[in-house]
Amino acid sequence: MTSTNNISFMAQSQLQSSRLNDLHNTMNDLQRQVTTLKKFDNFSGLGTDAVTLQHLRTASTMTDAYLNNISASSSHMTLMNQIVTQLSSIGRQMLNSVNTSDTTNMQSLNTLAQQNLKFVEDLLNQQVDGKYLFAGSDSTSQPFIDNSTVNSNFANQVNTWLVNAAPNANTTLLNTTDGFTAPQLGLSSGLAASGAVTAHIDQNTDIDYTVKADAPGFQDLIRSLAFLANFKAPNPAAGDVATTAQFSAVLAHITSTLSNSVTEINDTDQQLTSKFNMIKSVQDNHNSDQALLKSQIDSLENADPNSAIILMQSLQTQMTASYQVTKAVSQMSLVNFMP
Repeated sequence: MTSTNNISFMAQSQLQSSRLNDLHNTMNDLQRQVTTLKKFDNFSGLGTDAVTLQHLRTASTMTDAYLNNISASSSHMTLMNQIVTQLSSIGRQMLNSVNTSDTTNMQSLNTLAQQNLKFVEDLLNQQVDGKYLFAGSDSTSQPFIDNSTVNSNFANQVNTWLVNAAPNANTTLLNTTDGFTAPQLGLSSGLAASGAVTAHIDQNTDIDYTVKADAPGFQDLIRSLAFLANFKAPNPAAGDVATTAQFSAVLAHITSTLSNSVTEINDTDQQLTSKFNMIKSVQDNHNSDQALLKSQIDSLENADPNSAIILMQSLQTQMTASYQVTKAVSQMSLVNFMP
């Protein structure tokens, strides 16, 4: 009896069936890649690249958090910068009005100063998303709370000065008004204890962009406007004893304080602008990093649909040929070879 090395027909059928099953699985995987645009269903399919991908995704999530913090803080800083610029403009315009007005009649200056004081109050009480921009960390508390108090305090001091015959009347007036505390200027007493406003913009970087309503420049602006809103030229017919020389000296002091406030506010504006430029620079770096991280993540987990489609077409041709061969083999019989 002779032996043969030929594989039995059943074994050949089973082997061909296994090959066709592998082709089906590959086709299904390619169809999934085209549909989901992902190479694998889960991390296990990535093998050793799974750890790398997880690290990249963690870095991307952190970078997104930094960018969100920067976006929120920069929008606040932009509005704050605009407001600080407006406050400086109010001071400059008021200075110009004092220098060009007829101060023998203070009525027009009183009215203008009162209007500007109210405008300053509105600006310092600006909110974003229900939070006061110039309240520090106590952002739910209104920073400028009492316009009537500051007006009353200055009106009382001016009226006392007008009838004060003492040689040191000016000194008393100016020492008192220069010494008014933030609450006496109508500002919230909570501002002193209110903390800083910061943004976490990088792993080891927090930016402090706090500007509070009780900053020296703002206090001097309020002080000057409230003084001008309530200041009067002496009227001997009404019993005033203050002299024209004393009036001029007080007005000069108010103008000096107003000028200093503009300088201080401009310094605040420059500091805020510098911090804004810094976070914009950090934002640019994060955007570059995020683009690189996204590219690396995509290269690991994303499938190329065009390549997958080409492979599917090739596989379809291969499967068609395999089925044809299987069909031909299944139809073979010894009868076909008998004479």
